[in-house]
Amino acid sequence: MARAPFRRKSGAREANQLVRLAEGLASSKSRAEDVYWERELEAAVTTQLENNDEDAINRALDKAHDAPESTFDALADMVESLTESIVLDSEKGPQRITLFCAPILVWGRNKIPAKTIAKQQLQDISVQLAAHVFSSKAKIALANFLFAPDQLPHSYSQSRELLQNLGTAIRERGHLTIAPETVEDAPDVVCDMRMIVGAFQVTEGEPFYAWQETTTQVEEARQACLTTWRAQGGNAIKPLLVGFPHELTLPRSFFAACRDADMASRAYSIGASVSYLEAVTGTTPDKLTAVIGGCWGNELEEYRIGFSMGESDEIVHGCVWPLVSDEGDDTPVVEEIEGLLRAANIGTILMLEEQLPLEFCDDCGAPHFPNRDGEMLHAHLPEDAETGSVHLH
Repeated sequence: MARAPFRRKSGAREANQLVRLAEGLASSKSRAEDVYWERELEAAVTTQLENNDEDAINRALDKAHDAPESTFDALADMVESLTESIVLDSEKGPQRITLFCAPILVWGRNKIPAKTIAKQQLQDISVQLAAHVFSSKAKIALANFLFAPDQLPHSYSQSRELLQNLGTAIRERGHLTIAPETVEDAPDVVCDMRMIVGAFQVTEGEPFYAWQETTTQVEEARQACLTTWRAQGGNAIKPLLVGFPHELTLPRSFFAACRDADMASRAYSIGASVSYLEAVTGTTPDKLTAVIGGCWGNELEEYRIGFSMGESDEIVHGCVWPLVSDEGDDTPVVEEIEGLLRAANIGTILMLEEQLPLEFCDDCGAPHFPNRDGEMLHAHLPEDAETGSVHLH
């Protein structure tokens, strides 16, 4: 996913110092100089995190967008790293504890569960993570809740607090209990993600992941881990999502896993939308029309795909393809979307050339989707559709 800093108020002096240090790191020309800037930036960011003062961090991230070279990435990398990973002293040497996420892409005709994970299910998932994802020396603790994205921590401080609580669970050889009443309600939508969140601990300098313990090419080893995780981990997760088609993505450190899942969800949502429409309307994909339109604010921000039935101009469903920072109207995004729609056997695929507005429903906030005439419309299923309990958006 594109980096989206948690928004807070701001403190100017500390923010300027963070930007100065990040700019120094971004413009460094040697590894030796990198070490200096990394040490200084790490100390400054750690101070803000330990003081639970995100004002300076978020103001600095905003300012870093306008700074030279890769200043924003240098600062964001450091903030995320220090949020999701800490080192604690122990009798066995320094221990690194890292927050991770195991994302699941999922869709359904009824409300997708977000709920407490039973003790045995939690243990089964932990065993599969240890066997197929993390290094042989890693110790793991999980939070006993299947989270929707909106239920995850909303700030760096909250994320760090969750990491610290999971670290305590590791030391106590258990898992972390989440009180359900402390978790906000999950949105009721057709296609979403669910997250299993935990932490792993290794001695500083030891491998994190299973693919770091092999001599196989890294990408090949990583894909092998994903394949076995989907097979064996999928069996452990299946009881949590009975009746809901789902797909596992690779568990990784917290922010990277969330971004990877956001990227994967774009393609997944197209296939899920087609399957959903066939399930609730009985309309086969070859009888559907998909209209792709680029939606603009100050720049091209996302593509929206509107689905209609046959020759009708009414939109029955839609999905959004948000763009990340390095994508625009000169990248092959449209070709990728068209390829996915063709693979789903959509009968008619249309690409609109005009720039469309970022329109939303004034009443419910749902996005509007383009029809073949370029009109931005609210999606409405036919009255006889067997929808279950979910909303379209």
